[in-house]
Order: sequence, then C-alpha cells, then structure tokens
Amino acid sequence: MSVRLVRAGNPGWHIHDVTGGWVAVRRSPVPRGSVLSNVRCGATLDELAENLAEETRIETTAARRLRAFSRTAK
Repeated sequence: MSVRLVRAGNPGWHIHDVTGGWVAVRRSPVPRGSVLSNVRCGATLDELAENLAEETRIETTAARRLRAFSRTAK
C-alpha cells in the first residue's frame, strides 16, 4: 500500500510518517466525548489503513444511529 493511496482514500486526515510508524490526524477534530478518534496510529502503513477503515465504519454506524434517532424524535 502506498502513502498516496492511503491519503486519497482518507481525505479528512493528515497522514504522517513518524519514527516507529504512521499517524493520522483529523483535519477537523471531533468534540471531546465523541465515539470517534482525532488521531489514529499504525506501526505500518497497512495497519494505519486498517485503523482508518475501522474509524470509517464507526463513523458510518454513528451517523446511521443519529439519523434513526432523529426520525423517531419527530
């Protein structure tokens, strides 16, 4: 997996190569107490990509739940 591919697939994140691994930082931070993360890490680029994919799944699930709650609250 290439850095370019990870960046292209995760435009909402800054991707950095750091000593000992990789770090992704959200471009727009989420509030404290959110189920989402502002920083994700990985020892390898592949691990970081997997962690970002998991973050996307969490984000999608949270958005679905919020929409469902909004419909029932009306």
